[in-house]
Amino acid sequence: MTDTVSPDVTSLQEIRDSFAALAKVAMLLAEARELPVVLQRSVQLIAEAIGAKAASLRLVDKDHDELVIRAVYNLSNEYLKKGPVHLSRAEVDRIALSDAGHAYVRNMATDRRILYPDDAAREGIVSLISVGMRYKGKPVGVLRVYTGAEREFTPFQIDLVKAIAAQAAVAIENARLFAETIEAAALERQVRIASEVQHRMLPQHPPIIPGVDLASIYEPCHALGGDFFDFIELPYQNVGLAIADVSGKGVPASLIMASVRAALRAQVDNVYFVDEVMRRLNEMLCRDTMPSEFVTLFYGVLDVPNRRLTYCNAGHPPALLLRGGEVSELPVGNMLLGITCDESYAQATVDLQPGDTLLMYTDGLLDVMNFQQQRFGRARVVEALKQSAGSADTVVQNILWTARKFAGIQARNDDITMIVAKL
Repeated sequence: MTDTVSPDVTSLQEIRDSFAALAKVAMLLAEARELPVVLQRSVQLIAEAIGAKAASLRLVDKDHDELVIRAVYNLSNEYLKKGPVHLSRAEVDRIALSDAGHAYVRNMATDRRILYPDDAAREGIVSLISVGMRYKGKPVGVLRVYTGAEREFTPFQIDLVKAIAAQAAVAIENARLFAETIEAAALERQVRIASEVQHRMLPQHPPIIPGVDLASIYEPCHALGGDFFDFIELPYQNVGLAIADVSGKGVPASLIMASVRAALRAQVDNVYFVDEVMRRLNEMLCRDTMPSEFVTLFYGVLDVPNRRLTYCNAGHPPALLLRGGEVSELPVGNMLLGITCDESYAQATVDLQPGDTLLMYTDGLLDVMNFQQQRFGRARVVEALKQSAGSADTVVQNILWTARKFAGIQARNDDITMIVAKL
């Protein structure tokens, strides 16, 4: 049960055969496209090169504390099914993965470090050398070589197994990195396609309705955003104005955004009162989302001929009304969507006048930061609105430009979405 080896003299023919095997394995491992087949052939070559009965290659699975078979030569299925090899219990393999680099077992049937001695005896494998496979200091796996009779390994044979194990570790890691690159590229393509679909779901142009000038802007922070806005044309020159912000970022937020938008459009086709629309949306979100997933939403119906806005605000930043150079907030008093299933929602109305400008926005506008870690904040939004004149599109562009000027080259961490309605 010692890790020493005999000082047997290695013959010139053995050296030649070993180098030939090493060259074959090196050429095989360079072909990472068929790595499972290559590893299978490699363990056979190393067993044949040193006259061993069998060989196996196991990889470290840290999540399950296990050494998992990846390639095997001349071991029966019955032996391979003997049970798991947990790294925390596999003393021989832990030694191999340490600075020692390898571990030697003279007789697997009697060595106390062997996990399945009876199975080894039935399989007819006796002596064992386990060589650690490491890549940049990280344990990758172990390469084991078994003999059919009690035997010691020469230093040359051990060095040969170590050389092959080192090449196998590099090939395995390169294959893993290559697979991750392919997967990342595929995921990037899917995200790009999803982003294009998401952008198509948002209005490309506001509707043209006599008596009101509409404009919007949508600046996602990432490829997929959690904000959305919508213009919904209704009978009698009415128009629905919706703007929302979904909790979270990325794919989950974008999926919830698409769901809320579809549900909102379905409800407004059948429900007249905006508070009832909001109640139904809340019920849907409570039923279909996690407790940590919620939505802030402002939805209002602008009756253009009568210059009246009927709205309901579910936890969204209050809309701003610019009239005669003064800015006021439209009152807020409702819970976020998706928090409490039986929540009731109240709607409100505001009578508008010619020249009034309404600004609806998401909190990404408020949260724009500069390098002094100052927020753009409500006061700056109000001032930017006061200083904005001209068409509705000019207003949103001026407010966005003011926020960008405030931030400089500081990166944003949230989406910015705005709607402007100017009578």
